[in-house]
Amino acid sequence: MLKVLWAITGTGYVLQESIDLMKELQEEYNVNLTVILSKEGAAVVKWYKKWSALTEAVEKVKVEKTPNIPFYAGPLQLGKFDLFLCCPVSANSVAKIVHGIADTLVTNCIAQAIKGGQIVYIFPSDQDTEPIVTSRPDGSPLVLKIRDVELENIKKLKNMEGIEVISDFSEIEKLIIRKIEENK
Repeated sequence: MLKVLWAITGTGYVLQESIDLMKELQEEYNVNLTVILSKEGAAVVKWYKKWSALTEAVEKVKVEKTPNIPFYAGPLQLGKFDLFLCCPVSANSVAKIVHGIADTLVTNCIAQAIKGGQIVYIFPSDQDTEPIVTSRPDGSPLVLKIRDVELENIKKLKNMEGIEVISDFSEIEKLIIRKIEENK
């Protein structure tokens, strides 16, 4: 059984799609899933009224109390998870990661996992050169222009050791299926 730690930071981008995929992965592929949320990740999930959907889809959902509580940095360093996936990841979290700031549960886990030789898979919300269409909490569309500083941070993220940037959400399921096959 593939053991996955899935992290969410403070963005509503592909939030419902992520929850749907989590449910599918557990049901169809028997993935052992633990979800961790930064404080802002939890705030956004609640703002979008997705808390019930997330906690119904996933049994183990943990919210940041401090950058090291709940404690997942150590288990990540020791390879206790087969896959560490961060999706969706906000532009703010990407900026912290590329500048070495590890002051949230998710950014600390990323830093510590990499220090322990683990690969971290990240799907950033703000990586398209064209404006993206996301949704407001009420479901209506919201068009966001991605700023140059965010695109520069994505370039830096792609060049960081220990990080694999996922450019398209559809790649996540393929990645997990590949990991399941590798672990057989």
